[in-house]
Amino acid sequence: MKSALHAAVAALVLAGCGSSPATPSSAAASVQDGDPATLNRDCKLLGTVSARSLFGLADDVRVQNAMNSVREKAAAMGATHVVFLTSDTQGILNTGQATARAYRCDKPS
Repeated sequence: MKSALHAAVAALVLAGCGSSPATPSSAAASVQDGDPATLNRDCKLLGTVSARSLFGLADDVRVQNAMNSVREKAAAMGATHVVFLTSDTQGILNTGQATARAYRCDKPS
């Protein structure tokens, strides 16, 4: 039983250590980057979303995974657009972090 558990943990670790970002869902992929001036004027602010990621060997992959997670959360809120406030690596483990404002626009921006 322990060897099966060790194998499962190893598989998860290796899957998360890839050199490419995880593929976002179709809902997250449909959330677009927006211009703050236009979105603040024409769209409804739904809230601020944040995410972290330890997965990926390179800093930019961890940041992209965190940004994808932000888009996933924004899509779940009904957002059509996001404006990223931060996206970088921080901390002792160089965790990828991203924060964005999520907006819903009823007309194209």
